[in-house]
Amino acid sequence: MRSVMGSPAIGHAEGNNVHLVPSRANTIQNLRTNTWLRIKLGDPEKLPSVKNDLEALFSKVTATTEKAQKLAGDRTRNKAQQHMAAHELAVQLSSDLRRHAQIFGKKANELKDDGQAVADEILGPRDQYGYLQSEIRGWIRDQIKTPEGMQKVSNAYKVDLQVASTIYSSPSFLMDMTDQLHSNMRLKAVELFAPSGFKLLNEGVELADKVQNYERVVGDVHSSYYSHEVVEAAQASRVEV
Repeated sequence: MRSVMGSPAIGHAEGNNVHLVPSRANTIQNLRTNTWLRIKLGDPEKLPSVKNDLEALFSKVTATTEKAQKLAGDRTRNKAQQHMAAHELAVQLSSDLRRHAQIFGKKANELKDDGQAVADEILGPRDQYGYLQSEIRGWIRDQIKTPEGMQKVSNAYKVDLQVASTIYSSPSFLMDMTDQLHSNMRLKAVELFAPSGFKLLNEGVELADKVQNYERVVGDVHSSYYSHEVVEAAQASRVEV
């Protein structure tokens, strides 16, 4: 389908002079916007361990996307060549995104392990306090039977290292706690008594969560840079000389 002026109409497989894939114009715009990239790939300010790598990746994504968009108006190439060139850009950027995802995934695990180690060092069990912690567990079991007692436990573990350590290092069933309550209290204990470990854990969890988005961003790159239909047709008709 062509417009009355003879140029490809909006929605045509070969695109137009502004976008090779007009239906994905919004995606192209997103890939050129740091705000969107921070949401999808990670906020450098919240992920200081990989801040420089993230900022460099953002620059690569925005620059490559700008180049891919400009191909639509490149008069030195026909439409098939434009799409083939955009496909090559997408392949290169996808490789870079996947490489960073792998690196960041490993870094996320390291951050969580380091944070856990800090928390364990401060809140982990101590042989010399075994009897005391056994007594504390018994006290917790008795107290959490009532709302008033639960409040006493909540107040105590936030200021007393031994109570916090007991909750952190003891299985939930030994204190008659639900797993969810135990998990929440353990995390709060880490935040209060091992803030550096808490920071590392948070960053690791945040980074691991963002890594899950990288393959979807790869999909956005390929779907918005070029038409699969045009590239497949061009590749099928290509003659090696």
